[in-house]
Amino acid sequence: MSPEEYRSLIERHATAVLERIREDDKLNGLVFEGDVDDDPDMYVNVFHDTGFYSSHEMTDLPVDVEVTFTIHSVGKDRWQAVWASGRVTAQLLRFVPTIDRRRCWRVRHEPGPPVAKDIDASPIRFLAIDRFILRSTPK
Repeated sequence: MSPEEYRSLIERHATAVLERIREDDKLNGLVFEGDVDDDPDMYVNVFHDTGFYSSHEMTDLPVDVEVTFTIHSVGKDRWQAVWASGRVTAQLLRFVPTIDRRRCWRVRHEPGPPVAKDIDASPIRFLAIDRFILRSTPK
């Protein structure tokens, strides 16, 4: 695979997860990837890594991929952050995406730390952090 093919592969994983979260009507307009528009009272910010690659072939080509999503559910109070985190978890908990020419496993949830104040934000917000891991292999 070329570097461009690897980037495309990761982006297809990211798109599948973002689209799934955005299917929740209650989170409509509140899901971002990195940059947050304006200053909403509550929102979900989705970050993903560049993927972890491994091989299961004799050629040692890195064909299996795991993409880790770190999702920040932010609210003006603790309950908004918990509510948004719960909505995201409900969307992804049993989700098995469809990615062209890939066999995907169910998204794995790794809960984060307890909801906490983000004192670096102005005004202060509450933050719930969850991690989700999506694994796929070639078909």
